[in-house]
Amino acid sequence: MKHSLLTIATGLLAIGSQASAQSSLRLPDPLDNLRPAEKVKLREQAVHFFLAAKPAVATAAKSTVSIDYRRQRIAYGTVVSRAGTTEPVILTKWSEVAKVRNQIVVTTPEGKQYPAQVSGIYPDHDLALLTIEERGAALTPLDLSASAIPEPGHFVTLARPDGNVEGFGVVSVAARSLREDDKAYLGVLMDFTATGNKGVPLKRVMPDSAAARAGLRDGDVIIAIDQENITGAMEMRNMLQRLAPGSDVTVRYRRGHFEKDATVNLGSRADNTDIRRVPRERMEQMERMGTVPSRIRSNFPNVIQTDMPIQGDPTPRDPRDNFSNDCGGPVTNLDGNIVGIAIARGSRIKTFIIPTSTVQEVLASSPQPVSRRLTRQDIRRALPSHQRHASHSSPADTDVPPPAIPAEENEIGEVRRLLEEIEHHNDVNSRKLRRIKEALRKFNGQDGDQR
Repeated sequence: MKHSLLTIATGLLAIGSQASAQSSLRLPDPLDNLRPAEKVKLREQAVHFFLAAKPAVATAAKSTVSIDYRRQRIAYGTVVSRAGTTEPVILTKWSEVAKVRNQIVVTTPEGKQYPAQVSGIYPDHDLALLTIEERGAALTPLDLSASAIPEPGHFVTLARPDGNVEGFGVVSVAARSLREDDKAYLGVLMDFTATGNKGVPLKRVMPDSAAARAGLRDGDVIIAIDQENITGAMEMRNMLQRLAPGSDVTVRYRRGHFEKDATVNLGSRADNTDIRRVPRERMEQMERMGTVPSRIRSNFPNVIQTDMPIQGDPTPRDPRDNFSNDCGGPVTNLDGNIVGIAIARGSRIKTFIIPTSTVQEVLASSPQPVSRRLTRQDIRRALPSHQRHASHSSPADTDVPPPAIPAEENEIGEVRRLLEEIEHHNDVNSRKLRRIKEALRKFNGQDGDQR
């Protein structure tokens, strides 16, 4: 019971802090309905909980650095060694350091500071490789061999350079790709309201989908996939997210009083342009409610999803300097084994981690030079998925057309164009959220309009 209370306390405090940090819409704070003594007790329990979890990050913290710009932390960094070398390098979030890459200062756990340079990038993972020119810099590479593969429901912690726990959360979805091309598509609408029954009823089987071609029909109840029993729609969705397009799966389903097996060759979501997608503006509004999401938060080839809150700067001196301060640090399980690197805050309930195995693959490959020409594919890869797939949206869903990159434009101009487009979307979104906030005030009678 004690552990349950501590977990609840941590969750409440995390939600409350995220909500108060949001500069546009503020979610209700769950602590508001508690008595002062109860609030104090919960805060004390949360502090004790983080102190109890401190040993889990003790080793990883020694390999965690602060990435600073103008005496402000803009990200964390993870000290690692590249395959075949002993020289320490630093991995951090590329999109957070791109604009200031020639003015970066690295602060070690001991408080020593060194100028650092971006020596290469891995754009697919939004990672930058930093090097420190000064010889003998006090850097301790992380031992990536002491790794763990967490399952949904497992706890994870985010390390800080000072040895404390920066964030704490639970794995919600196992490692998977966020790319449309990599997402398997069964082609069914599930009944999320069905409870208490074995299996997931299908409200509709889409025409010419993988499910339809395998013989599934409206009203069938899926009870297992590859001999793994299915008890609910969310479980089935999470399972499908781990599968790759083109793979064959055995679906066991119930039709009437009979159970049957069907072999389904899964399709790809990218090949189905008629899939109903949430309009861009609504998606961005949902992602920003109660948190400050990362600029680049989608299209990663392999990430673990958790509910661990990681912070952005809610009140930057310059709106263009809204850095995702907690990205780039190492994440561990409660045994201290390395889970991966925190790469993005997607929404109030989504934080993405690059798994250790993927980090090792990245370090075994050659990074792309920073000075190389950016291509159209690089631009699209860096944009959120709902902007990248603007061609599938209706005109009403798109305020700004995809960027047109003149062939003669240099790399700096292309980067500036990309950043300006993202900033424009953020400005448009902020104005609309302010109008929503004003409408909510009137609806709640805060301006004297009682109804």
